Amino acid sequence: MKLYKQVQLNYFFKISTHAFLLSILFSILALWFNDIKITISILFSSSIKVFLGILPIIFLKQKNFLFKDGPLKSSCLILYYLLIVPIVDIFLELSEIDKELKYFFYFLSFINVLLLITSHIMLLKYVFTDFFKRKRQIVPNDITIIITTYITLAISFGLVYTIISFFSDDIAFNNIPKTLEEFEFYFRHIYFSFITITTIGYGDIYPLTTIGQFLVMIEVITGMILTNVILGLVIGSGIFYFKNR
Repeated sequence: MKLYKQVQLNYFFKISTHAFLLSILFSILALWFNDIKITISILFSSSIKVFLGILPIIFLKQKNFLFKDGPLKSSCLILYYLLIVPIVDIFLELSEIDKELKYFFYFLSFINVLLLITSHIMLLKYVFTDFFKRKRQIVPNDITIIITTYITLAISFGLVYTIISFFSDDIAFNNIPKTLEEFEFYFRHIYFSFITITTIGYGDIYPLTTIGQFLVMIEVITGMILTNVILGLVIGSGIFYFKNR
């Protein structure tokens, strides 16, 4: 088993190295065709953005890599898209090549969004559908899956709130002006989402649009179902009791 994992890791690093080299080559060719002066900073930022877009495909290509194919792997992919990619993009400034290759990045974003939606569907199917239809037995690992689902849903709603604020003509959420720096702007929506899904509701941030208010209702209901109903049923199922004492 350890040998199998070692082989998988070696293969993953090998393919990832090839993908990164191809990302650099692609960036160089794009700079050359668009008559843009090649600098280390522009080449590095563009190569990283291209690499981050194709890395999940490499990750998913390997069966049972790091995690068994299923909810945990989906959770990792969701966290990757919602935390790592946005933070890296925020700290890497928009370069000239990004503007020239915007349609290519749109295509990568489209693929990534499809993978993100698919991961959410797999995760929710495991937690909701399979549980209520009794397609599987309840195991202690389900608690980890439910907590992970809880966290990823909060971050996902935070991303949706960020998009609403970004494309809204007016301020969409109280106390989140568009003049904030990118990282703080994104973080405040994530913060509001966690406060919402946990039903704490401090009142410092609240939605000012109809669609925002509707999504807040959906998030609160989803959070309550996850913690009060499903988590309660899993813990109350007797999975922590030994049959023979």
